[in-house]
Amino acid sequence: MLLQSTWVVDIATIVIVVVITAIIVHFVSVLLKRVLMHNTGVLPSSSIFLNITRAVIWILAVCIVLATCFNVDVSALIAALGVGGIALSLGFQDTIANLVGGLQVSLTKLIQPGDVIKVGADEGTVTDVTWRHVTLRNAEGNTVIIPNAVVNKAALVRLNPPEEKTS
Repeated sequence: MLLQSTWVVDIATIVIVVVITAIIVHFVSVLLKRVLMHNTGVLPSSSIFLNITRAVIWILAVCIVLATCFNVDVSALIAALGVGGIALSLGFQDTIANLVGGLQVSLTKLIQPGDVIKVGADEGTVTDVTWRHVTLRNAEGNTVIIPNAVVNKAALVRLNPPEEKTS
């Protein structure tokens, strides 16, 4: 009687999809981190690729839950999101510019974690390239965050790393 209720089956399906998705995200994240940590790889070791991969996997899981449990036509939903995406893109121009800038900086290997750069008046060692910004550690030990759109528009100078003093 209890197992014949559709809401119990739906809840069980949701739980199963969430657990399987969490396991897949974990294993893909570990694998992607290993691939990105090798300097010989095609992609640089930036967190932007890891975050985009995680988001895509979770979005697919939500689509599966919507289609199986709630009988939502996902293709119609994706088409509606495409039309709505045009309106949203106008409102999120800066965010989209930073996302595209982050992908461009990462894919072209313009800068990578460990590089010493100067963008405008800011100078330091790159610690991370995310979907929104580049994080630098300057000579004073402060963290400097530069939006990717600024990195793409401003003059970027790659500096030689400071030499270690030997005593």
